[in-house]
Amino acid sequence: MMSVQKRMIRSIVSITIALGTIIMVAACTKTNADYKPAKTAHADIQLLKDLPQPKSMTIDSSLKSKEATAMVQTSQRFYGFWNTGNEDLISQAVASSFFDNTLPKGRPQGPEGLAFASRNFRKAVPDLQCTIEDLVVSGDKVTARLSFTGTYKGEFMGKTPTGKPVQFFAIDILHIKNGKVVEDWHLEDNLTLMQQLRVVPEN
Repeated sequence: MMSVQKRMIRSIVSITIALGTIIMVAACTKTNADYKPAKTAHADIQLLKDLPQPKSMTIDSSLKSKEATAMVQTSQRFYGFWNTGNEDLISQAVASSFFDNTLPKGRPQGPEGLAFASRNFRKAVPDLQCTIEDLVVSGDKVTARLSFTGTYKGEFMGKTPTGKPVQFFAIDILHIKNGKVVEDWHLEDNLTLMQQLRVVPEN
């Protein structure tokens, strides 16, 4: 009698495992079929030639080519400003109502704050360049991973310039409407930067 019960239990367990496997395979197959990955081929995105070129782009698959292109080009203009200091690019890329959600102390709010920051920093690092390492476009927002490079040639916060290279990273989130950046959030590797500018000791 016990052996019959054991065989019945084993049969039930085997059937349960088989059914579970079938359900999981079906679920995974459906998930894979329904999954729409972000676009990684960008032949349909028209980049502006004379502005920073993203090294890598990931585009929301729900965006039309025209929408995605507009988002990317606005980003190029915005980072073209940081790359050159050309303030004409601010009005091309940024709305007059622009709001900096992570405004550093002492920097004016709005578009004028961007010009203020660029002018002051370029006194210390006049050859500052901005490289777009990664650009992720999703909905009405762009996330960018950036690298900044230059040479410490001018005084900064009372510190004598070293003439040495400067390099630091930043992450931005841009909220774009009607082809203009209306607000942003940004985080810079300020510790590394301040150490290179000798404001903060390295050790």
